[in-house]
Amino acid sequence: MRSPLGTLVRSVRNKSPVPYTSRFGRLGQAVAMRSDREAQMAAMGSVGTLFAIVHRLSNATSQIGWHLWRKAPSGKSEDRTQVTSHLALDIWRKPNPFMPCAEFVETFQQHRDLVGEAWWVVARNPRVRSIPLELWPVRPDRMHPVPHPTEFLAGYIYISPDGEKVPLKLDEVIQLRMPNPLDIYRGMGPVQAILADLDATKYSAEWNRNFFLNSALPSGIIEAPGNLTDTDFDQLRDRWEEQHRGVAAAHRVAILEGGLVWKDRRYSQRDMQFTELREISREVIREAFGFPKPMLGTVDDANRANMEAAEVMFARWLIKPRLEAIRQALNHEFLPLFGPTAEDLEFDYDDPVPEDQEAATAALTSKATAAKLYVDAGYDGESVKEALELPDALVWQEPAKPAPAPAPATSPEDLLARLRNAAEPEPEEREDWEDRLEDLLREWEQVSADQRAELAQQIQALVDAGNMAGLSGLAASSSRGAELLEAAMAAQATAAGDRMVQAAEEQGVTISPLVVAGALAAGLAATAAVVAASLAAGLAIAAAREALRHWRPGADGRTVAQRVRDHLESLSDATLRTELGGAIWTAENEGKIATLEAAEAEDKGATWYEAVEIRDRNRCVQCADIDGERFDSLEEVRESYPHGGYFGCLGTIRCRGTILPHWGGS
Repeated sequence: MRSPLGTLVRSVRNKSPVPYTSRFGRLGQAVAMRSDREAQMAAMGSVGTLFAIVHRLSNATSQIGWHLWRKAPSGKSEDRTQVTSHLALDIWRKPNPFMPCAEFVETFQQHRDLVGEAWWVVARNPRVRSIPLELWPVRPDRMHPVPHPTEFLAGYIYISPDGEKVPLKLDEVIQLRMPNPLDIYRGMGPVQAILADLDATKYSAEWNRNFFLNSALPSGIIEAPGNLTDTDFDQLRDRWEEQHRGVAAAHRVAILEGGLVWKDRRYSQRDMQFTELREISREVIREAFGFPKPMLGTVDDANRANMEAAEVMFARWLIKPRLEAIRQALNHEFLPLFGPTAEDLEFDYDDPVPEDQEAATAALTSKATAAKLYVDAGYDGESVKEALELPDALVWQEPAKPAPAPAPATSPEDLLARLRNAAEPEPEEREDWEDRLEDLLREWEQVSADQRAELAQQIQALVDAGNMAGLSGLAASSSRGAELLEAAMAAQATAAGDRMVQAAEEQGVTISPLVVAGALAAGLAATAAVVAASLAAGLAIAAAREALRHWRPGADGRTVAQRVRDHLESLSDATLRTELGGAIWTAENEGKIATLEAAEAEDKGATWYEAVEIRDRNRCVQCADIDGERFDSLEEVRESYPHGGYFGCLGTIRCRGTILPHWGGS
């Protein structure tokens, strides 16, 4: 929506605020002196790699959406309200009659990436000078700050193509610059640091071109036994150029007469090593900009993982800082030009960094776990949701109230029964599971140590090679872990089968003990392999993130690898306990169900089955609801306990629910 004030002000069109062309035609252009900044900008048109990088950066920066917001009293970004009608917003959307916002941004961003400076000249209408009217980008080599002895800056001078000096006030110019350590008034860009390399690249390309167009091959020196007359010299020169100059005459055989001798002085492209030179120059240009290789379209060693990593790096470390510089200029220099109407307003951009779905899922899972802990501790559900910023779609439900306490015992028998129930130990399978998990965790310490060593070795090699995109391919072996976990699961399944045999004997039925083989063994092995691989992958991801945090150009691989290793060693075993514990409990229920299925095949199947949830303070509402539920067949059991604990448990793989078979009775 266009601001009414903007429509009124723009009804009186302004001319460009400074001359963009000479008033005297081409003659004036000859007056303008070539400067270093002009050379830096001209380099974009002479070196392909530089053109590709600057174009990609400026174009990507220009495509990001911008919005105008009114700040909230709370200071939080999420509490801001969007402003859709304001003159500042109108000008930003259409900075001047000839440029939409995207072209304006791309133009000055080219200047900033090439020279380290970008300049906006603010155009005003002479009759309404207090109100900005337009924004124009101008070449950095034509802008000159005027220092002030006490006020830092007195203004600016713009030098037109024909040499005219146009004075500009402080409120007529906005400068975006990469700070120059030698000149606080000017900027410094990557091109300034690599101008010699760019010249080498350009000259090698020109040499190749001139080799075909201008070289009178074969190249060398012609020696005469004596002085040539003017006529002989002119005749030799004309004949030589006629026979050997140009592409069509390249590599013809030269025939010399009259005692003339040819001495070869030529260099081939192989001698000049232009291929190697240009490859080195490309790397130098990329390093100066910190530009990821895959974003240049180089896909010889690319895969989905490092392409996605490069995209994130491009957006986070290249595009976002450029947008931040623009945001600072808009909020601290452009908006104040509008006086009180711009108070509490700020421009902001859409985040260009792709969302990390894995990290978002992990964060949501962490919040859900924290929410459960808070609610179980007695905190109000709505306050927990607000504090943890959980989705508004969630509807909190009051937890089921515990059953009223039984009336005080009135007889010794009742009192004894209550004391026995209170002192009842944990179920046998729970104790068995805990012991087996602790044993496995002790064995897993060596697995983790080996994986950390593998990852550190890979990181050291990648850092030393400068191949940070390769961090996306970090991997740790998981075969040893899978073997240990499979053995623990097989032992737990066997013990679970024995418990079913004992339960049947207590009810007067004899069933066969479990043999871990066939489909059961294959299922346990597959589960162990998946869990071990996921744990190894998680450790690799954590290592890659930590390595990226410590990496810097020229970093020592051994140092970075050691820091990553120290970080990995400091991690808690919470994830290991959760994943390995869940896998072992899966084996518990798989062993029970396999034993009961074998009993059914022998016509000794149980009459019905009971859901039994571990009764402790961590039991969720869902498990409390299914506790004691009756199943008439193993098919029904499988629906609720498909692979481990109860499928509806809020703790997912942390569930320790199981079943109890009943032979006879109702």
